[in-house]
Amino acid sequence: MRWPEWMIYQIPASATPGFRSRRPNSLRDGARQVLAAISGTALLGPKSGVVWRGHADVAWRLESKASREQLSPDEVAAREQEMLREARRLGVDGAQRMGDWEILARLRHHGAITRLIDATTDPFIALWFLCEDGSAQAKEADGLLLAIQRSTFTEIQQPYRTDSYPEMLRKPPAALIYSTPPIDPRIAAQRGLFVLHSQPLSAEASPASELGPVLPPSKAWPAKHQEYLARVCGSDPLTEDLGRPQFQFPDMLGILVPAAVKPVLSDMLRHNFGFSRASIFPDFAGLGEVYSRPLG
Repeated sequence: MRWPEWMIYQIPASATPGFRSRRPNSLRDGARQVLAAISGTALLGPKSGVVWRGHADVAWRLESKASREQLSPDEVAAREQEMLREARRLGVDGAQRMGDWEILARLRHHGAITRLIDATTDPFIALWFLCEDGSAQAKEADGLLLAIQRSTFTEIQQPYRTDSYPEMLRKPPAALIYSTPPIDPRIAAQRGLFVLHSQPLSAEASPASELGPVLPPSKAWPAKHQEYLARVCGSDPLTEDLGRPQFQFPDMLGILVPAAVKPVLSDMLRHNFGFSRASIFPDFAGLGEVYSRPLG
């Protein structure tokens, strides 16, 4: 596994005999503990907030589609600038009046190869992608729900400008965030935003994430990570604490979601929140993809 052990919270239920034999109530206990970890992170995490991303397979690296295609930073920059020119030349959906980052965000949400990495402000959206988005092999793997501190990113300023992309290339390397307005139905439905790096790091330089090395918040954290993670993600009462508990919080935290729990969580998201592929991708392209699949 490419992720450091000190940043991953593992639910207690996964160590029980009933869970390993997939007893229904043991799996429900596991699902409840995943939800408790999400609420603990949201309630007790950094005041600046976190952004969420769901990986169907814990082995996956945090990287963009451009990195998965093994494009170098220079190749990514050339490709993205070509996209901007072509979108404006063709006038795609009025692209002449759009800022650089709006064009790239729209293209990424329709499959274009860019440096943009999808994230969301809604942990349940990220959880849906973890449970439902992936190959049959990925669905059988344990997943990882990532919570990343917003304060680790620099906000892209004035993304609506038509020269904001080349401005990024001229600045020193940095991890960036584009807090996307609801510019299309998919981004609105997914409460989407994008994280990226102006000079994405290779897997050799940063094995877990192209956004930068994943480092513990203190020297003591790795040795005591189970205790620290349980204080944030566990269910111990806070009654005796005065005021809002102050916890150390790493730049990136992962909640391990066992494969056996995915169907339980997926059913909850579908029946109680109405999440489905059609509702997450609420446009003709998304609906067409749903109905392009064989019956049965």
